[in-house]
Amino acid sequence: MNLLSPNWLHDLNPKSDDYASKIVDRLLHAAIENAASDLHLDSLAIGLIVRMRTKGMLTTMASIPYGQNSQVIARIKSLAGLLTYRTDIPQEGRMRLQTGADARVGTLPTLHGERLAIRFSISQSHHWQLQDLGYPPDVLIRLEQSLDEPSGVVLICGAAGSGKTTTAYAAMQCLSQADDSVRRCLVSLEDPIEQVIDGISQSQIQPNVGYDWLAGLKAILRQDPEVMLIGEIRDADTAKVVFQAAATGQLVVSTMHARSVGDAVARLIAMEVPKHQIVSALLFLSTQRLVRTSATSNRKKNTILLVEELPKWNAEIREAVLADQGADAIESVAKSCGMQTLREMAMDYVNSGDLDIASIRRHFRPS
Repeated sequence: MNLLSPNWLHDLNPKSDDYASKIVDRLLHAAIENAASDLHLDSLAIGLIVRMRTKGMLTTMASIPYGQNSQVIARIKSLAGLLTYRTDIPQEGRMRLQTGADARVGTLPTLHGERLAIRFSISQSHHWQLQDLGYPPDVLIRLEQSLDEPSGVVLICGAAGSGKTTTAYAAMQCLSQADDSVRRCLVSLEDPIEQVIDGISQSQIQPNVGYDWLAGLKAILRQDPEVMLIGEIRDADTAKVVFQAAATGQLVVSTMHARSVGDAVARLIAMEVPKHQIVSALLFLSTQRLVRTSATSNRKKNTILLVEELPKWNAEIREAVLADQGADAIESVAKSCGMQTLREMAMDYVNSGDLDIASIRRHFRPS
């Protein structure tokens, strides 16, 4: 279904009771059909603007004019178990899709009405392997070596839609495929469980009953795990427990929103993770970004995964972190130690014809 067509609503009657339901069905169907990771509905003066994020790119897909019974956001809120009569507060919930997967739903009060975002789960039908993701060979080797370690933190960072959760799942998939004689005890804490992986005890937080991230982390640590997947480091309490767990003998795989490795380290410091724990427990740190290939590219995949990785700890990098010199200084030191930045990797692809400058401008600030 082409939602960009001006006639995509022509067969619906705005006065009918099921007008909003049919619109929502079409939007969800289109999102699933296009393998979207996110669906955004913005309330503006002219109506609702719908945008979808596919392969890291956010694209305007449709506009829905205001009309009688066109309560599209209210319909989605109802499906997600949210309070439809409260439009003055942010709300979060979950909805079950026809595919059987879950989707997270969040609302935000804005000037012209509510803004609503839907986060779709990773496809249950495809279990990505690390070698399929497009990681540079040397970075992939470092990641695989880090996953072999008995303890420490493997932290995958990036912006929304960068594929960091997919990478984290692929890492756990790799660990779950180990021979029974050496397979470790694997446990996860997620919100929500986006992909079921055999061999891992996966747990989903339920804040409404008091089972939040901190309570879940404490409960998991009592289960004697050897490897933990923590879906996302979102706050200081979670960050501290993750690094404490790594310091006491667990391998922890997690994700975090950050635009560069320097930004990631600075965020951990801002979350009051002790700097000595960062330099001693952080085994692997990368940030990544998905960028669409140019129209003239001959690559089989239509996206390129850009990755930058913090080099192995040395005296210079340790000093920059322990002295809390800031994100820019950490990145500068990392570059002097051989790190290729996301921008530099992107420019290499521009020179090879696989990316165009327009793509780079969408993802990076002018240098």
